[in-house]
Amino acid sequence: PEVATTTSTIFIATTEPIYTFEPTFESVPCTKKSPLATGGVVIPKKLANPIDLESLSQGVLLSTSMVSNASLTDFFSEYTTKTTIQLANTATSSEIGSSYEEVGNSTKIAKEIVIESRLATITETSFCDNVSSVHLPAGSASSGWSESEPSLSSSFSISEASSSLSQYSSYYSSSQYSSSAYSLESYSEFEVPSSSAYDISSSTVEQNSTSVSSYELSSSEESTSSTPSFRFAPFAAMLAKVVVSNANGFTGDLFKPISTNAVTATFKRQNLPLALPSGVSNGNVAYQTNKFYSNLLVSPQTDTIFAQPFGLSFVNSGYFGFGVQMTLPDRRVFGSQNTNNPNWSSYFFNPIHLNEVIVSSTAFTSSSKIKMNVSGMKVMAVTVKLSTNGDVSKNYVEIPIVQGMGFVTSIYHGNLVPQISSGVGFQKLAQESSTTLNNANLLRYRATLFNGVQYLIYVKIPSGQSISSFKLSVSNNNKIVGSKAIDGLIIQYAIAAKATHNPFYDEAAGMYVTECKVKAHGYGGTSAEYLLAYSTKGTSISGRPIVFALPHHMEVMTSDTSQYYTAISLYSNTHGDMKAYATATMTMTETLNTNVQFLPWTSNVGSKSVSYTSDQLKLIAKTANSELAVDIKTLVLSQNSNYYSGKVLDKYAYILLVVSDIIGDAALTKSTLAILKDTFAQFRNNKQYYPLMYDTRYLGITSTCNNNGDTGADFGSGYYNDHHFHYGYFVHAAAIIGYVDKKAGGTWAKDQQPWVNALIRDVNNPSPADPIFPVFRMFDWFCGHSWAAGLFTSGDGKNEESSSEDYNFAYGLKLWGKVTGNQRMESTGDLMLAVMARAMNKYFLYTKSNTVEPSQIIGNKVSGIIFENKIDYTTYFGTPDKNPEYVHGIHMLPITPASSLIRNPAFVKEEWTDQISGFISKVNSGWTGILRLNQALYDPKSSYSFFSSSSWSDNYLDNGQSRTWSLAFSAGVMNASS
Repeated sequence: PEVATTTSTIFIATTEPIYTFEPTFESVPCTKKSPLATGGVVIPKKLANPIDLESLSQGVLLSTSMVSNASLTDFFSEYTTKTTIQLANTATSSEIGSSYEEVGNSTKIAKEIVIESRLATITETSFCDNVSSVHLPAGSASSGWSESEPSLSSSFSISEASSSLSQYSSYYSSSQYSSSAYSLESYSEFEVPSSSAYDISSSTVEQNSTSVSSYELSSSEESTSSTPSFRFAPFAAMLAKVVVSNANGFTGDLFKPISTNAVTATFKRQNLPLALPSGVSNGNVAYQTNKFYSNLLVSPQTDTIFAQPFGLSFVNSGYFGFGVQMTLPDRRVFGSQNTNNPNWSSYFFNPIHLNEVIVSSTAFTSSSKIKMNVSGMKVMAVTVKLSTNGDVSKNYVEIPIVQGMGFVTSIYHGNLVPQISSGVGFQKLAQESSTTLNNANLLRYRATLFNGVQYLIYVKIPSGQSISSFKLSVSNNNKIVGSKAIDGLIIQYAIAAKATHNPFYDEAAGMYVTECKVKAHGYGGTSAEYLLAYSTKGTSISGRPIVFALPHHMEVMTSDTSQYYTAISLYSNTHGDMKAYATATMTMTETLNTNVQFLPWTSNVGSKSVSYTSDQLKLIAKTANSELAVDIKTLVLSQNSNYYSGKVLDKYAYILLVVSDIIGDAALTKSTLAILKDTFAQFRNNKQYYPLMYDTRYLGITSTCNNNGDTGADFGSGYYNDHHFHYGYFVHAAAIIGYVDKKAGGTWAKDQQPWVNALIRDVNNPSPADPIFPVFRMFDWFCGHSWAAGLFTSGDGKNEESSSEDYNFAYGLKLWGKVTGNQRMESTGDLMLAVMARAMNKYFLYTKSNTVEPSQIIGNKVSGIIFENKIDYTTYFGTPDKNPEYVHGIHMLPITPASSLIRNPAFVKEEWTDQISGFISKVNSGWTGILRLNQALYDPKSSYSFFSSSSWSDNYLDNGQSRTWSLAFSAGVMNASS
């Protein structure tokens, strides 16, 4: 409850100061290249061993977790999966057997075994890593099962029959067999007599269900049925159901370092030719180049930084100090330009440089009498220190800035007298006193500005000083001054809320946050929690600080955090309404979707497996033969860009995956794998057009493309633009190459780890224990997505143009972790995908039900470029009035199995109906293929019809997208979704 306060009016203005502010819109320059890979040298090259189309006379059945037609002797394409098996109806721990150790209360862990390739007979323990629970078959209570241990070591055999896999597969195309996986439904109700063998016909099954356990599964050579028949040789009295999951079973800290080793000498060590401004130093800690405060790292250092819910900026002209402002919805500026949607605003922004209050001192009298030091640059925090001469050893004002902070805090050190200026002007200043505040050595003032905004100003008197020893008074309409200098004096600023909210601020005042560490913990590979753990200094009445959360936090916030909800609400600039919590830790929990693996998937597929008819296979194979008949290495290397080269390399990696795991052609798989290994080696050995270097100034793996002074070359990646976009393609390509190689018994992925992991560490180093790179350079765990902009100043803060290439990195991270056996990395990728799915559907992708972003822009369906301070429905390479496919397609490419996690069917359908259907017929370029493959996320039938059309034209694809993958993706999800 609100405590009784006594209000004393200190000042009421008699005249309004002259204050004019005209908000201006900073237009996006359309000067960058298109993200489509359209260049390079194409040299036709005859395939030595093309796929024999006649051998594909039968359909194929696949399972993304267990069974695929990789070859006649390799039924387990994704053998690197640590499979979770769940039998049906819980058994006691004594029934599990002593070979399993108990973890927690329910999970039983078997010894780790990796499925090897080309196995004709697989035992249960060969593909069993985690047994989450053991269940009995229905109606088996009296079977005697519980009296003995289940036979977990009994055989599960898939015997190599005299007939080929295609013989089994042929049943898919028959109307009598609708299974989408080579597996059996649970027959828990089926009574198995004790005779020698029985034939059981399969019914429709889900991808992750297989009836095995005590019975041998083999082909029936005697059966002539038109449906597949399997023989069970009973080893026990009952049949149990086994549920297979892709969850890796990892439980533990997700953010331990990937490595702490120096990077390989392949990366030449040199300084990025971009000097740090005077006064900017992070000691021996790597610089955060893509965080909310990086405007302070590059000249002129006066552009606003956005520590939501505050905007802050260094002020060294007219006024002198550090400016603070808030965001109000009624101050947003909406407008339209160069748009295809005349009924919707194409942009909105918030006015900046308002300088509503300016943290200052009476000593800061001119631009020569104020110097700014920037230090303590961490994943979610930075510290600014203001002084008269740059010496911050004794007389300075310290301002710790942290994302989500509830107060802007200034700590006065030495003999500096506090001063609070305002570019807007103070209309009124009042002191609000109470016994509670007095007892905590706190003074509370309410400053009302001429724009109607009110700030609560708290003054924390250091221990040992009398509360009557200091006061604030008004010098003029634009200046409040303190009565004297007090070493250690704390002055804090909060946006005034309702009177009923005052107690929450009162109880938190005096304590301030200095840093926020990001932590995460995985649980069995199926869920994870992440924490924003704030470090604090000072003391408060409640013993807790106050911090703000964004909408995507609040949806999955645990009760341990939500119990501290204060009902205080403020506005972020572009990420919706923020709510305040009186806590130092915010904990969020996400469910991890483990159905997303290498092979085609959408949310409509769920846990079912993809499948293909013989006609589909023939077309896919024919297309693969055609698209692989080129000098791949020359095409990749002649892109003269790491971004384009990565896209083209990944395109051929996807074709390799299709040939290996969908077509199942061993010869072409082997030859294509060799070519991609050789091509990848050019980058591994740093022989590409723009070699990479290890930047010893900011600490990171970056491109040499901008070292000659052309800061726009390769999208500015040398200055840390777009690293997650560029490196994501290489990481994903490496995952596929490593996966296919590992199936064949190779160690390529292991051999590439020093290089690939260096790229990952540059973008996504999860731990400060790795000093070679900053922590999470690109990904913003507070905002729920990455920021693409690096060391370039911007009036509207950081920005991101492509949400899809953002989550493409996380997808590649997940798969690389899977292939290399790094379960922690795999689950980190899963968690990032889950967080982005939640955040991006609030801030980037707009269904009609979106209430987070302003209603004036929802009809555009996508954000275009999202900045910290504005949303602009456009791109850096073209405007939607002429090319609407640009602004929509940049949030689609590339279409992968992870796409549907973020771009859910409801959104994709709305976007297609409201936007794309109106212009798709006019698009005849590489964007056509992107838009049409995106269509498969909700309407795979139409998508496949497009890619399989007899009037097909290669003009519909750029060099980063293949028709092979497009056919495989759309056909696979179409069949599985029907």
